Amino acid sequence: MRVGLYTVFSLLFVIAVAIGVYLINPNTYSFELFGIHLPKLPVAVWIAIPVALLAVFSILHMLFYTTKNFFNIRKLRADAKKLEDGVYWSLIQEPTSMKYFNEDMEKAASILSVAFLIPNSNDLPDVSDKIKDAAKVINKIEAGEYVELKSQKFAKHLSENNGIVEKNNLNHLEKDDKFALKVVEFRDKYSNKLLSAALDKVAKTQDMFTLKKYAKDLGKDRFFKLLDRVEAGEDIGFSLDMLKSFISNYNMECKDYYKVARVALSHFEPDNNLSLFKELSQSNDKATPAYIYLLFKYELLDKVKDILDESSSDEFKSLKAFYSLKKSKYNYKIDDIIGSDNICR
Repeated sequence: MRVGLYTVFSLLFVIAVAIGVYLINPNTYSFELFGIHLPKLPVAVWIAIPVALLAVFSILHMLFYTTKNFFNIRKLRADAKKLEDGVYWSLIQEPTSMKYFNEDMEKAASILSVAFLIPNSNDLPDVSDKIKDAAKVINKIEAGEYVELKSQKFAKHLSENNGIVEKNNLNHLEKDDKFALKVVEFRDKYSNKLLSAALDKVAKTQDMFTLKKYAKDLGKDRFFKLLDRVEAGEDIGFSLDMLKSFISNYNMECKDYYKVARVALSHFEPDNNLSLFKELSQSNDKATPAYIYLLFKYELLDKVKDILDESSSDEFKSLKAFYSLKKSKYNYKIDDIIGSDNICR
């Protein structure tokens, strides 16, 4: 019952009691209380006074608990708003610690301060528009779609290393080759994961002229992916000077030089190939087997002999064995005997 309505009915009840008693006994009455002589009043008044006091105290009691419940409800609503905020921050992967009035709710909701929430549907229950809008955007990003986050309200709360930002950037890479170059160009602004993905992307899509200044960042493995594209027939600006420029950035091993020699064999003139690998072998012994390989391919056995004669007994064993076969008039091709597994032994 509402306090106001209860007060009105209480007053009416007191009046009714007083009138009823007066009709029964209209006489007056007086008595002493703690030595104090009270005035003579109608009996109806003396009966109505305790009834009225009871009504007053009951009203005060109701006011007290109504006020208490009012503030409890306010705290509950404040906790509900904080819980909604906690869900929101966890949803956008920026979990934040929240203080709740209710200790049990604080314990239950504390997981939100260290957890990410991932919606698995756009058909969300009856939640706030703020949460619903954020969840829809996150679902799009998780599905591989690129979203312009700057147009989203929650974007201003996202840190650079936020998982949503990174996944969205990865989606952007898949759809925009220019963005991949931007990431490589401004590598300090992006995470290592995104930079690595961008380098993979440009190695698949850009030509060697574009990538020349990023050769060191590309790394040796991606350089060989470029060579795979060359072997597949793509025109990506592969030239002798470009090849030398890229190789100078890497710590090349024997097998690496052999792989390069096989690609160069089908793209450059013999004199150019031999000149390049002779130069490489003079600066790095690990390139010598690849140089010998080319000499065998061009049937320059006299030059092969000169190199092998000057080598120690434990060097180029497989190549020496093949040379012996060639001198014995066996019509073997070097690719039938020598491969990447044994040329460097």
